[in-house]
Amino acid sequence: MTATTATFTRLLAWRPGGYARDGARILGWLLLRAVVQAATVLMLARWLGASGYGAFVAALAVASFFTPLAGLGLGGVLLVRGARAPGQLPALQARAASIWAASAAVFTVLATAAMVWSLPAGQPLWALVALAAAEVAAASWVELQARSAQALQQPHRFGAIQAGLPLIRLFALAIIMLLAPPDPAAWMAAYAVASLLYASGLALQHAAAQPTPPHAPPVASAITLLRDGLPFAGGAAALRLQAEFNKPVLAHLGYAQAGTFSVAQRVVELATLPLVALQEALWPRLYASDDPNTRLRRSGAVLVLLALASGALLAASAPLLPWLLGKGYAPAAQAMAALTLLPAVQMVRNLGNAWLIANVSSTALYAVYAASAFAGVVLALLLVPRLGVSGAVWALYGSEAAAVATAWTVARLCAAKSRGERA
Repeated sequence: MTATTATFTRLLAWRPGGYARDGARILGWLLLRAVVQAATVLMLARWLGASGYGAFVAALAVASFFTPLAGLGLGGVLLVRGARAPGQLPALQARAASIWAASAAVFTVLATAAMVWSLPAGQPLWALVALAAAEVAAASWVELQARSAQALQQPHRFGAIQAGLPLIRLFALAIIMLLAPPDPAAWMAAYAVASLLYASGLALQHAAAQPTPPHAPPVASAITLLRDGLPFAGGAAALRLQAEFNKPVLAHLGYAQAGTFSVAQRVVELATLPLVALQEALWPRLYASDDPNTRLRRSGAVLVLLALASGALLAASAPLLPWLLGKGYAPAAQAMAALTLLPAVQMVRNLGNAWLIANVSSTALYAVYAASAFAGVVLALLLVPRLGVSGAVWALYGSEAAAVATAWTVARLCAAKSRGERA
């Protein structure tokens, strides 16, 4: 048998492993979510126009700063602790739900106040309250439910929970487009009703689940869970700041600029969903692995190459945006072409964060997230008023570069400390 024949035979005999199968399952759900989100962006952007769409996404961006804070990082805690000790998950879920209820109420109020304070006047208060409830309370609850399923390595349930929320929002958009004239406030109300109904359905399902067994293993105290969750909450809030802080700043230059840049970002996010699926399938395996660094190196190299390929695809497809959405979105095509390296930079940042969690602790991420958030806010304030959409692009790259540089520095310091202790 020749070497070529033997290789071909091995390829025919290959069967995907658990990681590949779970990644494919999550990818299937994320592709459904991608189709739904793409349809939502297309319909909403055309229905509201660049200015109306910008008014909505600017308000949504401000509200989204508070979504991870409302969850207090408990989704990440459920994922890590649940993956390592599945028997503790029901008790962890119960304790996380009680903590979430109080925090979600507080941060919904704070999100409303932040929107009123930071955005140009235009949207009624009731619409902003509704949007805050949907994006802060409902979205953070959905995240908790999804991470619980991910911890148990249930890719279908994890994907279905995440895909369900945008699906019901798309349904609400179709209805409101039939019943009301183009109006950001009307869409905010429909968005809120759909989101809260979906979150309520998950809550009923959660309440009907099997109660915690009487002899369940003890779980950490609420204080411990909050302490463990803070790095995840801070990290997610930092990511929101670096990605979304530019929207309210752009809104003061004109809601149309906020709308066009948001479209470019949404397209980049949709194009990288296969990468998200592979990462989400990797994390629980990585945290439960006896040799996380080997798995991280092998999988990480492939993921970075795939991220570069995604960027090339984005560059090639950028000219299609004005054709799909109208000539008013021509600046979005230019922004999209400028963001083609962003998926690869973000992948490097995510892999570095995972290394720190697996080898140091989640608290090591404080410095990384603080650097990225600080850079994102400062660069947006410096560059966006002067350069508009181009300034928002450079601010994004700058914040990601700050995160990568900080993670590398923290890793080097930890390695040096470890060598010193061994010596």
